[in-house]
Amino acid sequence: MYSQDQLQKLKDAYAKGVLSVELAGEKVTFTSGSEMRRRIRDIEGTISGGGNEMTVSYTTTGRGY
Repeated sequence: MYSQDQLQKLKDAYAKGVLSVELAGEKVTFTSGSEMRRRIRDIEGTISGGGNEMTVSYTTTGRGY
């Protein structure tokens, strides 16, 4: 489980362009900014309680009439 403080550290590092951050006594290094953003979104979902849900979307089309 992640805390709001850990999430903020990750966001601060991302804003500075830093790809390494220490969370819960463990140094984590991301390979890219996009990987870091994806992890931030995952943590935000976990903290807000929506981390275990999957969203499925279906595209619908019509004939255009």
